[in-house]
Amino acid sequence: MALPGGIKRDGTIFETPEYTDGVWCRFQRQVPKKMGGYQEIFSTFDGVLRGMTMNGYNGVNYVFAGTSIGLDVFTTGQSFGIGSGPYRATFVPGYSQFPVANTTISTSNTTSFTINSSNATPISYTAAFPTGTKVIFSQSGTPVAYTVTTSTFSTPNTVVNFTPTYGGGSITNVWLYNYSFQPNSNLLWQFDYQYNPTGGALNLLAHPGLNLSNIDNAIKSQVYIGSILPNSSEQWTFTGLADTSGTSPTYQAIAVDGGVCVLHPFIFVYGSNGFIANNNVSSVYANQTLTDWNGPLANQVNVATGKVVFGMPIRGGAYSPAGLFWATDSLIRVLFTGTAPNYWTYDIVSSQISIMSSQAVVEMDGLYYWMGVDRFYVYDGRVTVVPNDKNVNWLFNNLNYQQRQKVWATKIPRYNEIWFFYPRGDATECTDAIIYNVKDKIWYDAGQAVGVQRSCGYTTEVFPTPLWADWNYDVTYSKDYVVISHPSVLPAANSSQVYFSGDLTPTFSPGAYITFGQSSSNAVYQIANSQFYSNAAIGANGVTLVTSTTAFSPSESANALAYQIQGGYPIWQHETGLDQVSFKEQTAIYSSYTTGDISWVGGSTTPANTQAVGNNRRMHIRRIEPDFVQSGNLSLTIVGRKFANSQVEDSGPFVFSPSTEKIDLRVEYREVQLNVVSNEIGGNYEQGRLLITQELGDERP
Repeated sequence: MALPGGIKRDGTIFETPEYTDGVWCRFQRQVPKKMGGYQEIFSTFDGVLRGMTMNGYNGVNYVFAGTSIGLDVFTTGQSFGIGSGPYRATFVPGYSQFPVANTTISTSNTTSFTINSSNATPISYTAAFPTGTKVIFSQSGTPVAYTVTTSTFSTPNTVVNFTPTYGGGSITNVWLYNYSFQPNSNLLWQFDYQYNPTGGALNLLAHPGLNLSNIDNAIKSQVYIGSILPNSSEQWTFTGLADTSGTSPTYQAIAVDGGVCVLHPFIFVYGSNGFIANNNVSSVYANQTLTDWNGPLANQVNVATGKVVFGMPIRGGAYSPAGLFWATDSLIRVLFTGTAPNYWTYDIVSSQISIMSSQAVVEMDGLYYWMGVDRFYVYDGRVTVVPNDKNVNWLFNNLNYQQRQKVWATKIPRYNEIWFFYPRGDATECTDAIIYNVKDKIWYDAGQAVGVQRSCGYTTEVFPTPLWADWNYDVTYSKDYVVISHPSVLPAANSSQVYFSGDLTPTFSPGAYITFGQSSSNAVYQIANSQFYSNAAIGANGVTLVTSTTAFSPSESANALAYQIQGGYPIWQHETGLDQVSFKEQTAIYSSYTTGDISWVGGSTTPANTQAVGNNRRMHIRRIEPDFVQSGNLSLTIVGRKFANSQVEDSGPFVFSPSTEKIDLRVEYREVQLNVVSNEIGGNYEQGRLLITQELGDERP
């Protein structure tokens, strides 16, 4: 039996001879093969991951993954997902300090301040303080932000008016309160890497956009930058990027509602109304500054009507660097000309494309594929449609467009596959994936397998297999432990401490996690320290003081129930082994495929071709000789019908092992399909060419 590869979902079963169903089944050399297994390597309690990147440096693989509350960091080896994490990255508040030497203010209870320009040619600083800019005059305590109402220049002074009235004494420092990182359920992260002017490991650029629920979101957020390596305290710190250097800095935050990418050595940001901007780079690469956005090579344009949602570098030849930028209504090509005064050209490749989400683009072998709102595209120097008459209706008729920004694309280069994950039906998270094999130019899907319940992922050429994040909250709780009032002979618990009766230091050990309820909405805290007090005056059983790394919110009182908790939202290393291997257990992965019609009446002289014979006869199958690269048992079911719209009648399943030579059976149907299933630990298959012994059966239906 030899059928064309791929799974055809659109149309009818009897229209063409392709396979008609499959779950966790790919096609290699046009034949069905079980997809690889996956192993849980990390988990986090910080929420569903909404963007991931990783980069290797000096033998360590650094994984960064954004959530609704921040950025998690994990470390692994370069080959296997064995490492540590998560570590929570720190975001430095988005203040840009205006040069203190230029401020001359000593008035209290004021609504304005004056900046005196000491340059030989006085400089206006009105561009640094446009209407609506937030400023602060002290970073102590909780900063109070004041709003600029007007700014005017009268040689040599710039007068800045603000509201409300400041009554804190003399103003000696001015900071622009650009943005501060705020947790938000709509965060959707974009990442890229940039050269570090100080040498060593790369910098990571991170943009926590408020774009998860709306691709057209117009609320800006700041771009952050930090080393991929931790500091001396083993912490990752990211600082808000701002235009604070060069000959004419604006001291404004680099904030957009689209995202960030790097066309080395330039940083590009983008957003609404076709906005694209880049920083300035000196002629000497080693002297690059990341905070100069107004120099000669910097540029800022509005080049399309739609919002720019994604960008990535392309080969530019003589005009390098070069990049592609996807707007909601167009594809834009950017080229560096090296010619003053503009240095950059912007070319709309197509103004009639669409893009499903800001995560729906992937590059494979120099071609750029993406999912539009109703079809698939590829850029190979021009925009063309990727033909798909196999499952395009199956996809777009059932995709939950209200959750379109959760659609994301990735690739598995080993199998020449591009995966487009999407939420199907009423699902609010991804539950299926459409797969395009670029080598064989065939389409199939994952059949809503458990392994596609993923929210984001990443594939590099250094780490050999993909890392994909799970949106399922998978945890285990210990028995409950009752919080007690503190003994009078010991200090009262502070906001990050609780007491328990007895010695619970083995349960609530440093690094473990504690929670005060059994719901995904309950906050989870990491334990910094646990100390047992056994003094007889405290009680016969003693007490344990547990201290969290952060304050409990709300604070926990006596009689609250506490649990040690393990798990969270998993990260899986895919294409490893054959099973699902979690921290708790190893389970089989269900995989199956179903052939198209192979009956006589369907027009086959043999099940391998489509020559009509004119006999309206049933097919009598006497024997099937399995031809598989196989581990574990497989089951074969004969799926039969009397007519195209008749109810299905199954024969089987017939279970066979790798050593089974033949399956003898006496099965007769007018219309026939074969269904093969693997569903045991260690199970695997790769079909060869099945031999079917069949003969003309009864003329009756």
